[in-house]
Formats: sequence, C-alpha cells, structure tokens
Amino acid sequence: MIKSITGFMTFIGRTVRARPVAAGSVALLVAVLGFMFWPGLTDAQRALRRARVWDYQLQNANLDRFAGSAADVVVMDYATTGKDARPYTKAEVDRVRRRPDGGKRIVLAYFSIGEAEEYRPYWNTAWKTAKPDWIVEENCRWPRNHIIKFWSDEWKDIIFRGKDAYLKRILAAGFDGVYLDRIDVYSDLEARFPQAKDGMLGFIRELAAAARAEKSDALIVAQNAEDLLDYWRYRWAIDAVAKEDLFYGVGGSGVRNEKSMIDWSVEQLKKLASSGKPIFIVEYLSSPELVDKARAEVKAAGMIGTFPTRALDGRDPLVPDAAGADALKTQAGTPEFGAHCKDAAAVTTAGSPGEAKPHPEVKPVPDVTATPEVQLLPNAKP
Repeated sequence: MIKSITGFMTFIGRTVRARPVAAGSVALLVAVLGFMFWPGLTDAQRALRRARVWDYQLQNANLDRFAGSAADVVVMDYATTGKDARPYTKAEVDRVRRRPDGGKRIVLAYFSIGEAEEYRPYWNTAWKTAKPDWIVEENCRWPRNHIIKFWSDEWKDIIFRGKDAYLKRILAAGFDGVYLDRIDVYSDLEARFPQAKDGMLGFIRELAAAARAEKSDALIVAQNAEDLLDYWRYRWAIDAVAKEDLFYGVGGSGVRNEKSMIDWSVEQLKKLASSGKPIFIVEYLSSPELVDKARAEVKAAGMIGTFPTRALDGRDPLVPDAAGADALKTQAGTPEFGAHCKDAAAVTTAGSPGEAKPHPEVKPVPDVTATPEVQLLPNAKP
C-alpha cells in the first residue's frame, strides 16, 4: 500500500517513465491529485470544486426558491431590489445556504469592482453633477453604472480598504465570498491608461488579500477577463472563473460566436482548470435547441453551465418576451442595446482616443509573468 503523497507521486513517476502517457492525461492526473491530496484547501474551496449546478440571479430574488433548489452554488446580490432595497440579513443568507437535505451550499455576493453603481450604498448623489476625478464616465451599455479609475485610493477605500468598505459589509452579512464583475474594465481604459491591465492584476491581489484577512476562507470568483489567466499570480488569487457568452451572444443575442473566439477563450480557461479550479459558464439564450446544444458543449468541456435571462431576474428565459425581438433593443447589456454605443476602446476622460499615454497613478505589477502550470498547486501562496 502507498502510505504517503510522496510515495504515490514516486509510483506515478515510475509508471510514466515505464509507459508512454499522453501529456494531456498527465496534466489531468496532476489536477486530480492536487484536488484530492493538497492539504492547503479550505472546506469552502473543496465545496466549490465539487459544484456541479449553480444559479445566478440578481433581481427579484426568491430566497425560498434558492433554498429549495439543487444548486451547489448561488450567486445573488448583496441587497434586495426595488424602491425599498436593503441588504440581506445574515439569517437570510443562511437560509439560502441551507439545502433541503440539511447540507450547505456556497452563497456568493455579486460585486462589481470596475464600475460605481448608482444603486449601491456607497453612491453619493452629488457625483451625478460634480463627479470626482476617479469617475470616468457612465457606461453607455449599462446606464447608472460608471466606469472608474479602479486603481485610485478613493475607490479602494470604498471597495475594500475603508472601515465601512463594501467588501466588509458583504462578508459581515454571511456570504461565503464574492463574485467579481467588471474586472475587464481595464480594456475600456487602456486607450488612455496603457498600464490599466497591470493595475487590475495588482488590484485583484489586494482585494483577495483583504477578503481573506477579513474571512480566512473567503472565496474569490472572477467573471470574464480570461486574458488575465496568463498570469500565475492572478490564477493563485482566485478560486474559480466564470465566463459569459462563451459560445453565443457576442455579436447578437443567440448568435454563435466565431470559432476562433471560442477556441481562444477555452484555451485561456484551461489555464485555470488545469490546477483543479472550476470554470462556470453563463449563456443567455432563449431557444430550447440552443440551450440544449450549449449545455452539452459546456458539459463536454468539463465546465458548469447556467442559462438565465440577461437581466438575471429569475424569469424563464425560454418564455418569449411580450415585446418580441424589439425588447432586446431596450434591454441594457444586450448586444442590440449596446449597438449605439461608441467603441469601448475609445473610452477616455478627456481629449481623443489618440491621446493615449501612461498614467502616473497606475502602478505596474512586478513579476507578473506566465509560468509553467506545474507551479499551480491549489491554494498555494504567491
């Protein structure tokens, strides 16, 4: 009997040397072994890696539906929606966490880190008429969401550093961690601030450290921005990644993405999956045939899919909208709604897109380079 991890790995090494094994099989074996044996994983990380079903709803949340569902992971908002919006209580979050069989599921709070949202408790109504320097402009594709200089001290204090930071409120409410959106805002800013991408790499590491200082087993799930998976320090900082519109929806609702785009994203996502960390997929589809096809593709790729409406409001995406196809033109976030917006790469604080120059506030991140996947041991410290 093999009585230690070292002995087991020695046995595997001899087997590999004695018999040709495909490189992909070895990579998969390393990922599985890391999942099974690496002692640094928290219970929350292990539960996240076991997830096979997840739910994603931000508006009109029905806590009883969440609690009674088969979901292993629920992504919900920190607060209720509507005129009398308020933060969820710890008891309410615990209610969502409790499964019908008495077990527990993971409950994550949606957390936009690249835009200031007018409906959040930190928003100051005076910023609409006298915006601070760190607010760039309103996002044309998502009204009431404002692109910001995320590297600014003012924003960091609001989001995770200050005494009453938004991150601290989320964790105090009992959420298991955060689901980070608009990490990819750096792509909207690079025309004027070429070091924005480096700045985001540092920002995520700072935020993750702050979360785990507040709650040692806090989970960090990143949405989109899969090009950052080239960087090992980023991969170490997060526990999973979610990808919207992997197969459909970039060029139009229900429209198949170009094969080269799909292939590139899948290869990027594999860089995290190879270390045993899960990949969650969100496809916004209204056709039963396309949902079935996408579900099969997601499963075949070893990822975990969910298929909500783009509004993330809990409606059945397969029930036609009463307004028909025209509804897509008025629904924020859809490709049809965003068609009138200017090119995201042209976003600037002043002047023309051609005035790109480094910004002194954006600090480059040292030693952020791609490294061999063999270094990607689960939960290892950067």
